[in-house]
Amino acid sequence: MTLKLIATDMDGTLLTDAEKTFDHEYFGRLLTRMEKLDVKFVVASGNQFPKLLQYMQDFLGRNILYVAENGGYIAREDRDILISAFSPETVAAVVKVLDQFPDLGFIISAHEGAFLIRDRAEPITRIVREHMEFLGAEVPRELDYISFINRFYPDTQVIESLDEMGDASVVKFALQTHRRDIENILKQLVDLLPSNVVPVASGFGAIDLVSRGVNKGSALKWVGQELGIKPEEMIAFGDNSNDLEMLQYVGEGIAVENAAPHVKAVADTVIGTNEDGAVLKYIEVKLDQLESAQQ
Repeated sequence: MTLKLIATDMDGTLLTDAEKTFDHEYFGRLLTRMEKLDVKFVVASGNQFPKLLQYMQDFLGRNILYVAENGGYIAREDRDILISAFSPETVAAVVKVLDQFPDLGFIISAHEGAFLIRDRAEPITRIVREHMEFLGAEVPRELDYISFINRFYPDTQVIESLDEMGDASVVKFALQTHRRDIENILKQLVDLLPSNVVPVASGFGAIDLVSRGVNKGSALKWVGQELGIKPEEMIAFGDNSNDLEMLQYVGEGIAVENAAPHVKAVADTVIGTNEDGAVLKYIEVKLDQLESAQQ
């Protein structure tokens, strides 16, 4: 297989669970090899674009492509490429549905930034804090809720009502619940949400609401068409439901060992875990193979 594009999910795949990091020195060496081989590198995540830039801040200027918000936003670090936004009517309809789940925390994620409705601040702060403490991360207790949320959703604005968002281009709703409740809430949301909105689990009790037909797979298809790269010339790494379309679209879909069982079931290859740096190790193997084939 000719390899021209490598895409990876972040949380639970490239990143470790508690510290949310990866081996930067190792990745830097691999990225240099990718550049020499003309292999494109794509960060494909449910995270906001600003958060992805934070994760990759040591590699700015290296021509990395970003698929953020589960495919709702495609960009390079210096320019937007594609924004798939909800209509204002859909945003209002979704918030009305979420009003039926007062204990469910959520962030409204837009191209212009993230928005947190003030009366939903307590649930999302509490749930995210409990989850990070469970993973062993150090979370300062004295942080106010907006400072705390900004660690995960940069530049979040607190609003009282949707009117304060103006004409912001909303691309995703990021919901947070407990892992034990996620399947039940997903079933309810499927029945209650507008037909053009799809709920998808993205790991660690998170549920993302995205436009129907918008996902990491559709984003890679669009990227491939723009760059002249066929799906069989791509590989991708993932661990959860929001990675399914991407893993099924590319020539080789690779799940980490800690992936959800239904994700591993559809993957072409299963490797080690996010905690042991399996993604970078496998990329090195593929680059070795590519270099050998070109000699």
